[in-house]
Amino acid sequence: MSLNDLVVGLAAGSVATGIVSFIIYRVRVKRQSKISYSTPITKQLTIPEEEAKNAKQEVKTLLLEKDLLSSAITRVFELEAQGQISKDERDFLVKKYKEQLQEVDKKLESLELIIEVSELENLRNELVNLLSRKIDEVDKKLEKAISRLDMQKIKSTPQIPSSEKVTQPAPSQTTKVEKRPSKPLESSIERELKRYREEILKALEKLEQIDVEETT
Repeated sequence: MSLNDLVVGLAAGSVATGIVSFIIYRVRVKRQSKISYSTPITKQLTIPEEEAKNAKQEVKTLLLEKDLLSSAITRVFELEAQGQISKDERDFLVKKYKEQLQEVDKKLESLELIIEVSELENLRNELVNLLSRKIDEVDKKLEKAISRLDMQKIKSTPQIPSSEKVTQPAPSQTTKVEKRPSKPLESSIERELKRYREEILKALEKLEQIDVEETT
């Protein structure tokens, strides 16, 4: 084999390796793009923020009204016991106040549902925004890491002709390598992933806290 043939063979092998690595890289990037595209998106709010704010304020007013009506019913029984009103008057007033209480409870149930929907939608969008940001950050780092990995594979690919003999070191030249115990070090990637997990867990804890408040 001539020197020219050897040079041409090495060049062709390098070009072929580069093309294959580039194709692999493009396929991986396309797959990442598809994954990013399929991530959840924020949902349009069913309850406007102003409506939710007004609902919370009205709930406070209705709770006060409910407390006053309950006190009024208690006062009616006290007046009857003191002989200031008759039994028929007591029954009439108690029925009237109980009907008003039922109306208040219906309004409270409707308003509390509005508030619940609003808070859950806001929480969902917060979680989606958080996860989307973190996924985008991870995708960017992943794309760079894959690019470096492909370049490393290209550089580490042996370009040795089949006709060339590889010399083996003589037994007498073998050097003894001292083995050192490896220390478990936390890489920057591991630290960053740990931070991502902590932020996501905090958001999930907030969601769990809402579930606990609803069950109590």
